[in-house]
This record gives sequence, C-alpha cells and structure tokens, in this order.
Amino acid sequence: MDDKTPVVRRLALKPKEIVPTEGRSLPGDGTALSVELMHSMNRNAEARAALQPRPAGGSESEDPEAIRVADILRQNLAAQPDPRDTLIAMPEKRVSRRRRDFLLLLSCSGSAALFICFIFRGNMQMAGLALSGIAMLTLMLTWVLFGVMERY
Repeated sequence: MDDKTPVVRRLALKPKEIVPTEGRSLPGDGTALSVELMHSMNRNAEARAALQPRPAGGSESEDPEAIRVADILRQNLAAQPDPRDTLIAMPEKRVSRRRRDFLLLLSCSGSAALFICFIFRGNMQMAGLALSGIAMLTLMLTWVLFGVMERY
C-alpha cells in the first residue's frame, strides 16, 4: 500500500493593515499634540471669549474647544475605580493551640520523669537517663510543634 505523504502546512501571520485615521502631523506645523499647542488653544479660546458679549445673567459662556485641566482631572477621577472595591477581606487568623499543647505535653513528661526519679532515687544513672529523656523529648516536641506544624 502506498501511503501519500501529508501536505505540509506552514503557519503564516496575516499581514497587518494599518488604516490612518488622521493626517500626519509634522513638528512645527501647529497640529502636533504638545503643551504649547494646548496653551495656544486656551489663549485663542480666551481671546474669543473676551470678544463675545457677556450674557446679562453674569454667567460666563464656556468655550467647548478650550482645554481645561480641572475638567480632565475630574473625568479621570470619575473613571478611576473605587479602591475599596478591590480590597479582599482576609479571614481572621485562627488561634493556635500549639503553645498550650506544648506546655501540657512538657509538663506531663516532666512529671513522669520526676516520678521515675522518685522511684529510682537511689540509682543516679536512672535519674540521669530520665533528665536526658526530658531534654530529648523537649527538643523533639519543640521541633514538631513549632517547626513542622508551622506549615499547617
């Protein structure tokens, strides 16, 4: 049986088509967006407003072409999301009872070691063994309860 080799497909990106929406602005022609252009537009708007007769009511006529920083800031503040909405309330930290358990086990083991020392009070080797057992048990309990269990 003859197996035909499959057609090799090559992925290619679609060519990006850029459609200009506005004419190109060159430096110095007065159409490039800049601070000087904004100030000149504000000066022109103020000059036009000064030439227009004022209404009798006393309110100034607003020029819609003038750029006002206060209006831009007000719009930005209105569009900014409220930071209180993004706060996530963390659950209350659970009270750990490890210290209580540690002291309880340590006091039980200490009382057991004292009981062993009392029973074998004539044998100093047994008392030394009981004291070393207390030290080992204390170290092991400390490591387990405060080292290993810290992750859980």
